[in-house]
Amino acid sequence: LGDKELWDKAEASLALAMDDFAGKGNWRVNPGDGAFYGPKIDIKVMDAMDRVHQCATIQLDFQLPIRFDLKYTTDSKEEGKQFARPVMVHRAMLGSVERMFAVLCEHWGGKWPLWCSPRQLMIVPVHNRFNDYCETVRAKFHQAGFYVDVD
Repeated sequence: LGDKELWDKAEASLALAMDDFAGKGNWRVNPGDGAFYGPKIDIKVMDAMDRVHQCATIQLDFQLPIRFDLKYTTDSKEEGKQFARPVMVHRAMLGSVERMFAVLCEHWGGKWPLWCSPRQLMIVPVHNRFNDYCETVRAKFHQAGFYVDVD
């Protein structure tokens, strides 16, 4: 959909951005892989089993601004050029949350790093006479900002 010249210009701009970000030759074009509303950048990651998953995406959208008749005022005094059409940018930094969560689960093999763990510390008293001491230790870790339980 839309103007081929605008599409080509957008693809060229994305190519320059990718050259700056990833380095010339360190990325590739997937011909025909763009969304119907504009070209896009897809970031793909490998999981622990060397499978590729598309996670982040940045997409340029020329169609919604046309369909919603969106315009902005330019500084042009020339007749017919006082308004211009914007381009919408859609982004999903992690892609789908479920897919990213699955990739991280596999990557860490269920052993989450401390900063990301739902239970960062577990204090296990070896006898019930140590319960009070363990609660004191738990409180100190909790005050320091950790998620900690006594079991």
